Amino acid sequence: MENNKFRENFIPAIVLLCICLCATLALAATHFVTQPLIDANAEKAANEARAMVLPEGDGFTAYDGKLGAGVDDCYIADNGAGMAITSHSKGFGGDVKVMTGIDANGKITGVTVTEHSETPGLGTKDMTPEYLSQYTGVAEASGSHINDDANIDAVTGATISANAIYLSVGEALAQFKSCGGVN
Repeated sequence: MENNKFRENFIPAIVLLCICLCATLALAATHFVTQPLIDANAEKAANEARAMVLPEGDGFTAYDGKLGAGVDDCYIADNGAGMAITSHSKGFGGDVKVMTGIDANGKITGVTVTEHSETPGLGTKDMTPEYLSQYTGVAEASGSHINDDANIDAVTGATISANAIYLSVGEALAQFKSCGGVN
C-alpha cells in the first residue's frame, strides 16, 4: 500500500521535473547557439542602416562620450564624413526609433525609421522614403530644434508619429552639436 501511494504521488512529479529540466536545457542550448547569430545579424542591419543614412561614411566607430536624452547610440564615420545617430521619441504605439545621418557640416544626409509600433497603414505613412527625404539637407538651428525654415510637413492623421520622427531627428542634431561635430 505504501509503495502504491509513492508511485501515485511522487513518480509523476519526478517525471514532470525531468521533462522540465530537459526542456530548459534544450532552450538554453538553442539560445547559446543562436544568440551570436542574432547579434551578428542585428549589427549587420545597423551597419547597413548607417551606410544608408550616411553614404559617404566608410565604416563607423561608436562614440564613447555622453549621449543625450533620447539618444540610443552615436557612431562616427571613420573617414570623418559625419555621424549616424539613433534616437527615439514617443509615438502613438510606443517609441519610434530613428537613425539620422549628419554630414561633417551638420546637415542631414538621410533619415530612416529603424523600429516602431505604429499603426500599419496610417501611422507608417510618415516612415516612407518619400516623406523622410524632406529632412535631407536640413541643419540644426538651436538646441534640439530643427531649423524653422525647413518646412517639415506632417502626414494628415499621423501627426503623433510624424512628431515622434521630428523630435528624434532633433535629438540627433542636438547630439551632433554636443559632440562638437566630427573631430
